Parts: sequence; structure tokens; C-alpha cells
Amino acid sequence: MLSDFNKVSTRKSSFNENQQIKKIAENDRKVKDFGLGKYQLSKTDISYIIYGACFLASGGGGSIGLALLFMDKMINNADVMHYVNPDNLDANKNIAFVAGLGSPDKVFEGFGQTASLNACLEMDNYLTQSGQEPLSYLIPVEMGAINALIPFIISARKGIKVINGDPCGRAMPELSMTLFNINKLPLNPVILTSDTDESGHYQKTIVQVDDANDAENQARRFAKSHNSTAGLACYPMQGADLNCSILSDRNWAKFNQWTVGLAWNLGQHMIEFRNYNKFLEFLDSFSLTSYTLFEGIITNKEERKISGFDAGKITVSNKDETFFIYYKNESLLAWNATKKCNVAMGPDSINFLAQKDAQPLSNADINSDPEKNPKHIPLGTAIGIIGLCAFEKLQNTVLVDLFLSNIQEILAAFPEDRVPVPDSYTPLSDLISH
Repeated sequence: MLSDFNKVSTRKSSFNENQQIKKIAENDRKVKDFGLGKYQLSKTDISYIIYGACFLASGGGGSIGLALLFMDKMINNADVMHYVNPDNLDANKNIAFVAGLGSPDKVFEGFGQTASLNACLEMDNYLTQSGQEPLSYLIPVEMGAINALIPFIISARKGIKVINGDPCGRAMPELSMTLFNINKLPLNPVILTSDTDESGHYQKTIVQVDDANDAENQARRFAKSHNSTAGLACYPMQGADLNCSILSDRNWAKFNQWTVGLAWNLGQHMIEFRNYNKFLEFLDSFSLTSYTLFEGIITNKEERKISGFDAGKITVSNKDETFFIYYKNESLLAWNATKKCNVAMGPDSINFLAQKDAQPLSNADINSDPEKNPKHIPLGTAIGIIGLCAFEKLQNTVLVDLFLSNIQEILAAFPEDRVPVPDSYTPLSDLISH
């Protein structure tokens, strides 16, 4: 079981950083290949991706404990999964993104395990009934422990390749906050599915939505009536729509390239090092801009429901200062309660790393049920809060406004803190310099 995950042996990577990391612009971070000449992945590789995606997710993207349980349930040691780089997509092959959504508690109880696979099957059916070929590629919805894992579960079952990239670069609170939506890519149809029941059947609905907000609202209503879980498939497109070869450079803005490989690389070092300071040294030498914002003990976690989301505040303190991390599923604002100033805000990422063993953790893992979650993080755990500068694509004006709106909503749920709502987005590098 995954309670014994730390005992899994890890192999040394053939990854050559000098050959595989290529910078195109400042703050562009990517790993093109997982290993030299390697386009298939094992269960061990998927564990690396889960750890790295959890770190990139800014506290959201689902529980890493749940993701590891899900991986152990749905992927066998003999399974082989495949990926494809974004500059090598066949123009006429079909793509979609497939995700899972719903209550972590319900998934811990065993619900939702087949919902995403069913959504993929229904997208295949929709395409073939429309006279098209079935799906050849899947793309993760975001970087997060759960939704980075789901395409690989489907790859293990169906042999579909997973694109090395995603439209978020981190985890996002809402479907409207993806680069697909910002770039107005066609969303429809939106396919929602339930789990397979004991008789081998599942419920489905195929809808034509007005926009991403409509899609999210319909998905939440569907999940509510199906054990608070659902599978989601949408954004059907073709390889030509996302191919990022030299001849297709117009597609660069549509998503973040090579983020799955980045997660793999980060996760491999987390699992192999299990040393907080060594991992921070690795981050300093890697092709992403990061800052250690604060180190302290988790002293409190408080949640309040807002518009169907888990909104909350995590308090981290040391002998000198106290930090509040405000989240709406994902961490969106870091506030220094001692000095009364912002330290980081979305779209920059606010990530947690255990000082004991350099393991990433999500907001959902903190003070969770230890009987259900093998990665339960109790209050009193010593952590580092690590800030990652957002991809330049995520600093789009429309997206920044959505982040500010979400931050305002969270702070309104904690009026007693009297934390001022930011008037505008201040990049992490500017907050650090000041």
C-alpha cells in the first residue's frame, strides 16, 4: 500500500540538464524530455510527476495523499504510459482534456475512481459519431497531484499519449482561469460522467455551454447528484491547434509547454534527496525563479465555505513573525501578519515544503483525517513556504483580474483579519525586492 511508498526504490535518472533545459525567454521554465530518448513512463515516473505537480500547484490541485492512493489503485507496476512533446503533435490527431472533480472525502471513500475514464470514453464516442477519429492525445487540466495523474491513468488503460504541457502551469480555482479560456479556444461539447456502478453502467450528460463559467456550474451540479464526484471532458481540438514546432509558433500562448516534464524532474529530486536544504539548492540552480518566503510551524487551519469552494487560512509562525496563507482550494495570497504586508499573490505560486523530508503538501493534506490520508500533515509540522514566479503567460490582464477577484472573495470571508484587498497585482520579484 501507499503507506509504504517511501520504501519504493528509485532509479537514477539519465536526464541531462545541459541538453534538455532550453531557455527561450526570461521566466520560461521547462524540461523537454523525461530522459534521453524516452517517451514511455513507468509507475515510478508517475509518482515523480505527482510529487512535482503537487509542489507546483500552489497548495491546490488535490491531496497528494489521495493522488498516491489513486495511483496505487489504478496503475499497476507493469503498466506503461506514453507522453508526447508539444512540438511533436500530429496535426490531424484529436486532443481533449479530461479531469476529475468533486469532494476529496468522497474519493477517499472510493467514489470517483472511474468517472474520468468514462468521460474519455464518451468523448471518443462523440468524436467517432461525428465522423472523426478517437482521441490520440490528452492534456492535463492543470499542474496538481490529482489532475496531472488522471491522464496517465487513462494512458495506462487506453494507450493514449499525454501531452507534456498544460493550460495553467499551476492549479487554478476555476475553469475560466486557464490559458485555453483566455485564448478563447472552443470549449464544447462538455461531457460529464459518473462512476461505473456495480451493474457496469454510468450516467452521462453532453452539454453545449455558453462559456467556462457555465461549464463549471453545470459540472458542479452534476457532481452534486452523483456522490459529489464527476468526470469531465471538453476542449476537443486537433494537434495542429497546439503544436509548438517552429512552423506553429502561434500556438505558444495557448498553454504552458513541458510542465509535465518539469514536474517529473522536481518530483524525482524530492523523492531521491528527501532533504530540504538540498532541494532548495537544486531549485536555485534550476530554470525557474523561486524564493524561500518564510519558514515556520503550521499553527492553525481554518476553513469557511464560499460559493461551493473550500476557502481557508493557514497560519504559519516562527519566534519572530506570523504568516497567513489565504486559499480558495489553491493558495492565492501570502500575508505577513506581523509586518502587515503582502508577500506573494496569484498568479505567482505559494508552495509548501516539509522541512523534515522536502515533501510537498497541499492545503487539503494539512490537518486531514490520518485514518484516510497517508500523507496527513498535522498541525505543528515545520514547513518552508516557497514562492514561484508565474509564467509570463499567466500575467495576462484578464487572468490577473480573475485572481484579484478571487483574493477579494477570500478576504471577505475573514473580515476580522482586516487584510486590505490588493488594488493590483504586484509580481513576486517586486514584493521580494521591496
